[in-house]
Amino acid sequence: MKKVLRMLGQALAIVAMTLAVDFVLLATVFSGMKRSWADAATAYTEAYISTDYDHDLAPNAKSERAWGNIVYSWRTDRYGFRIGNCAPGEAEKDRPAIFVVGDSFTEGIGSSYEKSFAGLMACDAAKQGKAVWNLGVASYSPAIYHRKIRVAAQRLGIKPAEIYVFLDLSDIDDDANVYKVAADGTVSSTPFHWFHIGQFLLGNFATFRLAYDLYLSSPFSTVAALGRERGRWPFDPALMEKWGWRGLEIAGNNLDKIVAICREWNCHMTLVVYPWPESVDAGDRDSIQVTQWRAWAASRNVRFIDGFAPFFREPAETALRKYFIAGDVHFTELGHRLLFDEVKRVESLPSPEVQSSRNPRPGSTP
Repeated sequence: MKKVLRMLGQALAIVAMTLAVDFVLLATVFSGMKRSWADAATAYTEAYISTDYDHDLAPNAKSERAWGNIVYSWRTDRYGFRIGNCAPGEAEKDRPAIFVVGDSFTEGIGSSYEKSFAGLMACDAAKQGKAVWNLGVASYSPAIYHRKIRVAAQRLGIKPAEIYVFLDLSDIDDDANVYKVAADGTVSSTPFHWFHIGQFLLGNFATFRLAYDLYLSSPFSTVAALGRERGRWPFDPALMEKWGWRGLEIAGNNLDKIVAICREWNCHMTLVVYPWPESVDAGDRDSIQVTQWRAWAASRNVRFIDGFAPFFREPAETALRKYFIAGDVHFTELGHRLLFDEVKRVESLPSPEVQSSRNPRPGSTP
């Protein structure tokens, strides 16, 4: 036993000395390399600000951000909306406005603006003389969506003709367990920021960055993207009983507030759902995330887009490799394009008003 402990102590000492040398060399000899890594890593911690609805994007921000081994440009306008080519500005305020709201998928984590589904929607809308404003922010959920929509309309001084809500699987957990709404309407959360620690290690130690890059290129990375409770709750009976049903009810009540906004503003609402790697790996094609929200939308005359469908047209192994970032739940550029194409396809179908004058969307006149 003493021999094992002695060997363990020696190993820990070697690791500590290696990391110390690593840190010193990056801070001195390779300071330029460290600065670029640290800038990309800490861009996340500086990109978000506190608000009475928990958090938002910092306005007038510009950085190169890192997500795993992906580095991409990230900018916001003076209102705190993520922008890029095709994003509207002051000159486009007189165009019919479309609000797109969601969480990190909608913000476009790990993707350039132009190749995210929200950016693709913006470029497509610009050709039609419309303006898509991206309200998406990482870690948002329905508890925040309706608040952000009203704040965005106030900031811009306009009201949207359409609102697209991209409902994430994690939203159900967030509404059930993460976000608390106070009596005065303020929203708060208390997550432990392991994320910040990870960004510090990746930005200051070549050893961690090399190990992480090797991990992302290995077969283990895709396996590690699976098994998250926030993604598997629809087909896990224990999680459904623990918080799934409660989260669905809370999220539905919060989404009802967006329906009310559209009735107030005479706008059209579209609800979009899409899968995580867990969904694809488990073959959860007819997920409760699809059936629950399809029924919810039908009962409220809201257009529904089943974004699960296109991800199940290929074998699971192929879809996971093509459409999701290795070791992560977010979309690759192909994944963003696939979801955009599905949204575009459904948009081209006859609207409920054309199909039945008795079935108007929220805000339209029967």
